[in-house]
Amino acid sequence: MSTRHPVFNQQVLIDTTPLPDHIPKIREIGASSAPLLSASYFIGARCKAYNDDYMLCKTQAHGKGELECMKEGRKVTRCAASV
Repeated sequence: MSTRHPVFNQQVLIDTTPLPDHIPKIREIGASSAPLLSASYFIGARCKAYNDDYMLCKTQAHGKGELECMKEGRKVTRCAASV
């Protein structure tokens, strides 16, 4: 048997590493799932082009596009915040 004991951390971890300059700066929406779900129809209609670009980037990256597609993801967030 292993002598290592499990360690559980219940604190929120925040990565303070700044993003690269080529990724646009945007404030997060800060809403819970309920208002986002109720507005999803309107957000989807208005932000379809940005969302399609993001999903295309993720598809082309074969599931490894976290950093490569962050610019497109920020555009989706900016559009959703404008609704």
